[in-house]
Amino acid sequence: MNVTNKLLLSMAVGMCTSTLLAVNPSQENKEKQPEKPNVILIMADDLGYAGLSCFGGEGIATPELDCLAEHGVKFTNFHANSTVCSPTRVALLSGRYQQRVGLDHIYFHCVKDVGFDPKTNPSMPVIMKEAGYKTGVFGKWHLGSGPDYQPMAHGFDEFTGFLDGNIDFVSKHNTESEVDWFVHNKPSDQKGYVTTLLNDAVVDFIEKEHENPFFIYMPEAAVHCPMQGPDDVPLRTDDFYTYTVQGQLPKEEYMRRYSEMVSSMDKGVGRIMKALRKYNLEENTLIIFTSDNGGERTGMKHGKVNGEHRGHKSTMYEGGLKVPAIFYWKGKLAGGMVNDELALSMDILPTILDLAGIEYKGTHQFDGESLASALFENKALDERDLFWMHTERLVMRRGDMKLIRQNKGVELYDLASDKLEQNNLANKEEYKELVEEMIAASDKWHKETATGFPAQREIGVRVKTPWPCKRDLNSFNKGKKYEWINGKAVIR
Repeated sequence: MNVTNKLLLSMAVGMCTSTLLAVNPSQENKEKQPEKPNVILIMADDLGYAGLSCFGGEGIATPELDCLAEHGVKFTNFHANSTVCSPTRVALLSGRYQQRVGLDHIYFHCVKDVGFDPKTNPSMPVIMKEAGYKTGVFGKWHLGSGPDYQPMAHGFDEFTGFLDGNIDFVSKHNTESEVDWFVHNKPSDQKGYVTTLLNDAVVDFIEKEHENPFFIYMPEAAVHCPMQGPDDVPLRTDDFYTYTVQGQLPKEEYMRRYSEMVSSMDKGVGRIMKALRKYNLEENTLIIFTSDNGGERTGMKHGKVNGEHRGHKSTMYEGGLKVPAIFYWKGKLAGGMVNDELALSMDILPTILDLAGIEYKGTHQFDGESLASALFENKALDERDLFWMHTERLVMRRGDMKLIRQNKGVELYDLASDKLEQNNLANKEEYKELVEEMIAASDKWHKETATGFPAQREIGVRVKTPWPCKRDLNSFNKGKKYEWINGKAVIR
């Protein structure tokens, strides 16, 4: 271990210990706590499996999240429901496969009449609000930009953040070159670094609602492109737009920006914990942290953000699907527990309802399952076939066996002995029967589950779909381009 890593580790351990010992609520305060536990659900954006130091991240320090993992339950086999963002968010908030909503890829900001509809689907904030919770969302929405699909339609009392899939962390310009920023449910020209502003907003919400049970959903902007740390200049302005620049950045510059983005997010967790302790709420608050999909290609190249896994965001290999997950509830969940059960984003809603003692009164059945037995007793979950689908590509898991149907072909991997997915077993005679069974099971799942465009897909056969939000960027930018020259960013 080099000197830098030793220093980062010692800082993390020291901060974790001092933070946990900072407050020792009295018995009187414990008795005054409301019966309903508060819930804080944090979802990072494009954070790969090794995006935190406690999950093997390189060149990054996340002492606050490491502290929660050390004193909570760390899931080492947790998977996002999709390899891109909107579908995972639908599964997270509905507890169901996103294909039931008819979502094939992502929601486009320029299309106002399509989105995740709370009137026809289970929605976590609606359920929590009906159970008597004050509800707030702070961060990236990306579940539909039309009024019928925005946070207020889902029962959120408070919204600070943005509607599109990503914005400039400084100027707040989205993919349509609009300033896409809301504060207290209204468009705002608020200045500041996005992650810091979100941290501020969550702390303010806790200050305001600490006497009420509250549900906080914090879908972070980090570490999605454009890559910007707190002191970086805007990459998108009123007269210039670029979607992403990380492919042009040298390793050192990329990792500097990446680590600053992750650090800002981690510091926010520290501030949240401090606010909870201020009001003696830590022992009555369930905190969940995870990510919406694996890290992107450049991060995998420069920082191994997906750890020892093949693939990256948008691919169907483990690097695109496997993500970190931490559950923390002081005094309720045993500290230092590591759980290797296969779990998905859609399991989080049934888990929250189970742990909070909230009865689900809806008519739709969840696809996800409660993880309570794994969290409290470290028990194995019941065996179940699990499925992932993005556009025409489909994955099925049966235990450690993973089937991938893509590019008009079939791949089969035994993840117990082949974690890097290098040895395709699909054409081996001894696996012929299993492949046939899994193909039949995935066809049945597709037929019974998918609606809308996903139902029309022929599995494994790529059909290029139109991108509805195309723009003439050359004209908009008046020929200017972003370049990295002699160690500096230049727009010319």
